[in-house]
Amino acid sequence: MHNTPGATIKVLIGDDHRIVREGLKQVLADAPDITVCAEATNGDEVLATVMALQGRAGLSVVLLDIAMPGRDGLDVLQQLRQQWPALPVLMLSTYPEKQYAVRCIKLGAAGYLNKSADPDDMLAAVRKVQYRRAGLVLGCVSYGSVASARLLGMLVDGSAGGFLIGALAVELSLALWFAWALKAGSRT
Repeated sequence: MHNTPGATIKVLIGDDHRIVREGLKQVLADAPDITVCAEATNGDEVLATVMALQGRAGLSVVLLDIAMPGRDGLDVLQQLRQQWPALPVLMLSTYPEKQYAVRCIKLGAAGYLNKSADPDDMLAAVRKVQYRRAGLVLGCVSYGSVASARLLGMLVDGSAGGFLIGALAVELSLALWFAWALKAGSRT
């Protein structure tokens, strides 16, 4: 079963830059529980590979670049969500702008990582999206998808008193927010 700890996490890397794919494979190769089972250089190849591997039956996680030739990662993400809604997609980007993370999450990504993320954060994110069918992973933090888009937007624009600087800041903000929400909900 794909969602049981101890099972091998099968990853598809979708990125048009060979050096990035090779770097990601090197990072993932250091984890004994993760295997790169396929690569794709553009959006159409990602979709064809997922189809050939029968979606969630042959894959655990898709690592998908936003900017690819032809169909970009956002378009591919939308199609993956329609055809294989249970298949987690972790978006990768060099774009530091917060609106890309928000857009990816709103389109159904299981998480968003900047390509400059620490390798340990990458491994943690892959594991978390694999073992959580519903939820959001940002850096190495996961939380439920219903409140995540609104909360992510609040964190990004600063209205929640925080911003996306690292997993610790987000995790602390989320813990405080959820504690407040649970306490407020128990009063009604």
